[in-house]
Amino acid sequence: MQNSRTRAPKKDYSIYQTLGDALQSLGTLKVTGQGGMYTVNLIAGRYANTNFMSNPGSVLYVVNGIDRSKDYGAVSSLVTPKDILSIRVLNGPEAVMRWGERGTGGVVLITTKEKEPDKNN
Repeated sequence: MQNSRTRAPKKDYSIYQTLGDALQSLGTLKVTGQGGMYTVNLIAGRYANTNFMSNPGSVLYVVNGIDRSKDYGAVSSLVTPKDILSIRVLNGPEAVMRWGERGTGGVVLITTKEKEPDKNN
């Protein structure tokens, strides 16, 4: 019997050519566009922010704990898929609690290899 808290294996984002492709693979985001010009929206349903009347497509990108804006183009120049360790999507009250008004459209948390903690400390 498998424990319900067992973590899934880490996803390998290095197989994607763009950050948009990696975000689309999550299934919680709708990514439209091409050639580096993408719009990212939370998918309706479980991940929608309808309670906050948020502006679709206004997800906030947080890279290694730092607010990096709501501009996909700016963030995609900072992050390459081969360097991504994890991507997590926050929405609703959790996003607003952690990131204030800027989180009302959802928050995409990206952790990259450059910020991997030192295991010797």
